[in-house]
Amino acid sequence: MRLLLTFFTALLLIFPSCRNAHPELNKTKDPVKITVERFDQELFTLASDSLPEGISRLYKKYDDFLDVFSYHIIGIGSPSGRDYQAYLSMFLNDRLNREVYEETQKIFPDLQDLEKKLSNAFTRYKTAFPEKETPRIIAYVSRFNNPYFTVGNYVGVGLDRYLGTSSPYYKKLDLPQYTKLNMFPDKIPSDLIYTMASDIFPYNDSVDNVLSRMIHEGKLMYFTKNMLPKEPDSLIIGYTKAQLQWANENEQQMWTFLVEKKLLFSRDGMDIRKLTGAAPFTYFFSNESPGKAGVYIGWKIFTQYAQRNDELSFSELMAETDYEKILRLSKYNP
Repeated sequence: MRLLLTFFTALLLIFPSCRNAHPELNKTKDPVKITVERFDQELFTLASDSLPEGISRLYKKYDDFLDVFSYHIIGIGSPSGRDYQAYLSMFLNDRLNREVYEETQKIFPDLQDLEKKLSNAFTRYKTAFPEKETPRIIAYVSRFNNPYFTVGNYVGVGLDRYLGTSSPYYKKLDLPQYTKLNMFPDKIPSDLIYTMASDIFPYNDSVDNVLSRMIHEGKLMYFTKNMLPKEPDSLIIGYTKAQLQWANENEQQMWTFLVEKKLLFSRDGMDIRKLTGAAPFTYFFSNESPGKAGVYIGWKIFTQYAQRNDELSFSELMAETDYEKILRLSKYNP
């Protein structure tokens, strides 16, 4: 029997699980078609002898997105600035920038697979939130600066942050291994949906403690999973299969530790970061543990809360911000 249970557990880790998806989202009526706009290609193919006209054309098409990309992502100032054209020309003609752009085009010659997954995700999103506007998804290359940003109705995705875990560029950047583990193309959909969820459902609890942050992050995981129900849980949270298995096998011990050590209501910023921030492992547990184990537990709590309150719509579940109430109604006890 133990062998069968172990085999079954392994299957759950390997294959996507839809068992926790909210049934309301399966009743989709009007499919949404997402097209990812290739700002990266439009920018890097601007003709140098007609740059002012090209900038004007980009600004007309992308307005606020171009502002944020220029000022905050690549740091060359506002498109309305006097020296903007010169700085943009330097950025576009930089040898490494062009090399990274060309490598990005090899890995992402088209984005059809991504568009298909996002179309399914936003069809589910509009089912739960019909009043919400579907965002414009913009792909860019920024020399590894930011993987995502949101502004207005735009969600930007930095393709050069998803070139593959073994990319020589990431090695040269001396990125930590736990960061590189999630820098591959298949991670884009879940990262994008999580980024959007963080913007739609910002954390604003007046009492900032470990429990509140854990469950809030867990709520964002629940949202992401429900938008992408066919994606494996390990991909949603950014774990390897071995890390997710460790978390599943040690869930009870982790929860008992947090309760006994009275960490759940700690307002210490370091405690919060150690349990919910990205890291090679979670400080309070063994070196074999995955990082942000508190997010994993928060996801379990929120999922159980949703299952025990199935009379609530998906939007009602997501609107709840009383985290102690969520814990209480979840009856979580692994």
